[in-house]
Amino acid sequence: MKTMANVTVLGLGAMGSRIAVNYAAAGHNVTVWNRTSSTAEILADRHNLSAAPTPADAAKEANVVVSMVTDDTAAEAVWLHPDTGALGSLAPDSIAIDSSTITPAMAQTLGAAATRAGRFFLEAPVVGSRPQADSGSLFYLVGGETDILERARPVIDANASNVRHVGKIGTAATMKLAINGLFGIQVAAYAEIVGLLDQSEVDTKEAIDILTNLPITSPGLQRILGLFASEDFAPNFPINLVAKDFAYLARVASELASEHPITTATAQLYAEAANGTAKDLDIAGILSRYDLNN
Repeated sequence: MKTMANVTVLGLGAMGSRIAVNYAAAGHNVTVWNRTSSTAEILADRHNLSAAPTPADAAKEANVVVSMVTDDTAAEAVWLHPDTGALGSLAPDSIAIDSSTITPAMAQTLGAAATRAGRFFLEAPVVGSRPQADSGSLFYLVGGETDILERARPVIDANASNVRHVGKIGTAATMKLAINGLFGIQVAAYAEIVGLLDQSEVDTKEAIDILTNLPITSPGLQRILGLFASEDFAPNFPINLVAKDFAYLARVASELASEHPITTATAQLYAEAANGTAKDLDIAGILSRYDLNN
């Protein structure tokens, strides 16, 4: 694949919009589509991109089509809708890449559909949030054939600091859900402990500072503790999406007959938050479950 490519991005949420801009900055010709068409048109005007009315229209001239949408239902629609799906209009030598956080079963469904259509497919979910997307330093988890990955690397690298081939289609989705689950469990645990300490005689700000500086606290959790301290819960990873990912992870664990009591308990915690006023808060907003008063 040539260094410069025609790249389509389907889905222009917090992550999709940023990767589209980065593709353009890397010299690729970028076409975008979004369910809310005005979002695509505004982004296209600001960054000299092209906007298309449907995924099928957006994919027609593309060498690489990347989707980054919210869930299984949205991923199935953008790729496989009989009238507007992108897969139906892909050129024979183009590559379909789904970077959404979806279930392994959906990734396999998309991969099988691409194979039947004689098209190339990779699953490539990413680890990172808005800051990493802004700087083009996302961690890519890739499932699919290695030769297709190598063909797609000049495009993927525009947004990647690390690209790891996990295995066949479905393995990257499993790994992404496991990573999100591990992070979500830790955030929930730290929120619970901060809530407990707030009810004690320990000063809450001092407690958060101590937790932040422990050797057991990762850089990611240090950032979360900073958000706890400032009570800044503007969404980077909204709780409603955290809850969706935990539901998917619990489904995978059940299918594997793997014991998952911690995942189950944490999934319930985020599900309750997602059904209430915290649904649009950042994952750090799980702290709002606890009534801090010190």
